[in-house]
Amino acid sequence: MVGNTFKPNPNANLASNANSNPNAAFNPSANASAKPRSQGQDIYIGEGVVIQGTFSVPGKAEIHGTVNGELKADNLLVGLQGKITGTVTAREMDVLGEINKEIHCEEYLHIRASGMVSGTLEYSDMEIERGGKFAGSMIQKPARK
Repeated sequence: MVGNTFKPNPNANLASNANSNPNAAFNPSANASAKPRSQGQDIYIGEGVVIQGTFSVPGKAEIHGTVNGELKADNLLVGLQGKITGTVTAREMDVLGEINKEIHCEEYLHIRASGMVSGTLEYSDMEIERGGKFAGSMIQKPARK
């Protein structure tokens, strides 16, 4: 469309507009009292995205697409549409989607009602909500100190 140009409003207060935050989609619960994000240490894989390989994430890995391979993260969230197949290692895991093969959870694993974990699981502390599924073998390890 010719003639339509974007003209920013110099009087607009962008700081108070949550929709102006380019990271709002990644962290929808962000607010003024939230902890600051660790820039460059997190990864977000969106729905429909398929990746393959070996990934090491010092911060949070949020998976809504498909990961095939090896994933290491401090904190892992597998969304409803998320699926990981391979070797997964994390301190904490929150599973709404699916993880398959070899799972190493160093502290706390939470399998939500929609979640499915299958394969060989090593964990320290675990919670499975009603409706959540686990298939395979599991070994409980002492918590790290």
